[in-house]
Amino acid sequence: MAFFQYLTEIQGDCLFSSFTQGLENAGLHVLQDLSSPAQIFAECQNIDINYKSKVNVLISWSDKLKRECSVEIRSDEPYLRRDTRCEKVHTQLRKFIPPKDSSSLPINGQD
Repeated sequence: MAFFQYLTEIQGDCLFSSFTQGLENAGLHVLQDLSSPAQIFAECQNIDINYKSKVNVLISWSDKLKRECSVEIRSDEPYLRRDTRCEKVHTQLRKFIPPKDSSSLPINGQD
């Protein structure tokens, strides 16, 4: 499974108002029925015919007092393959929801 994770910070207390626009700008759709006040679940809106895998994003509080959130991007694509759809969504998402300190947390050597 391809997987990327990084931390980000927000100003307010509401995940929905803080992240919905950034997720939509990155081409993701927030699934209201799978989201809650503690986490947001989103998936790719546009599935290209060249990609058979769907990328999912989960944003949740890692430390609500510090207003830190964990952003996880994953798909069922092979972990060691480069230029996966997961990697492309990760790169795109970082433009709209920047990492806390301009660097991602390495997960098993990714990123």
